[in-house]
Amino acid sequence: MIHLNHITLHRGDKALLANFELQVAPGEAVQLSGPNGVGKSSLLRVCAGLSDDYEGEAILPPKSDVLYIGHRYGLTETLSAVENLRYLLALKDIHPAESELVGALSEFKLGQAMFDRAGTLSEGQRKRIALSRLRFSREPLWLLDEAFSALDQGGMQTLAEFCGRHVEAGGTLVFTSHQMTALTVPVRTIALQV
Repeated sequence: MIHLNHITLHRGDKALLANFELQVAPGEAVQLSGPNGVGKSSLLRVCAGLSDDYEGEAILPPKSDVLYIGHRYGLTETLSAVENLRYLLALKDIHPAESELVGALSEFKLGQAMFDRAGTLSEGQRKRIALSRLRFSREPLWLLDEAFSALDQGGMQTLAEFCGRHVEAGGTLVFTSHQMTALTVPVRTIALQV
């Protein structure tokens, strides 16, 4: 699914993760951990095919097989959570019924806030909107950048369950997190160093 060979990332004039190697197979969950600035987010962007600011070889699946959720959620401030979710899914040609949208947002415990404009919501609530896309995902590879941050315990548990089901069904998960995250499947943790 992912094969990174002798990867060196670049941030301006600075090189990160010199000669980094990573292979991730279908049905595997991998957590990338490490301090801020080590290159976790940059590495995920390479895996998503969104960055070519590196040296080495990256053998990746087609972008149509990748769901990437980064620090920017792609939300429109003036739309409600329901409207945002509908729009984000339409970009992938997925058109669920209104009840399914409400159901997905309810699973992430957004409550009545799902009808409020996204611009009025907290960071955690906005993240829940973005993560609600997981319910409808057809992509075999999920790349989640700090998805567990800014969530309360209930939100983290819901996300862990979604991730576990995805991997159990043969999907692949690569995620970054500063904290140890308990999924329902085995997780291979790779600690990145400065």
